Amino acid sequence: MRNVKLEHFQNLVAVAFADGHMEEVEKEFLEERAEELGLPSKEVAQIMENALNLTFIVPDNLEDREEQLADVVFMSMIDGDIEQKEYNLCLNIAERLELKKSDLDEVIALIKRLWKL
Repeated sequence: MRNVKLEHFQNLVAVAFADGHMEEVEKEFLEERAEELGLPSKEVAQIMENALNLTFIVPDNLEDREEQLADVVFMSMIDGDIEQKEYNLCLNIAERLELKKSDLDEVIALIKRLWKL
């Protein structure tokens, strides 16, 4: 049986490591998210250790896909803005999640409004 929460976390770790390293704020976000998802620390540690070898898993339902995109955008904007390289990565992930560019732009605009950027 698929563990959607574990897959979600795995996808976030894969995105955080997409540039070959993980910033401290990204690590903190991932730790908080793992706790929110109720994931066992042993499994979280295994995923983090294998970050460079992770494959992206597409959730079955739209709500889970949208939540993952929002988390990815949040993580990309955690330093206050979204750079072109990060935007391109988010766009790639949106497409993998079977979502549109307009969905991505909507999430970015929403986060900017919430953060008053």
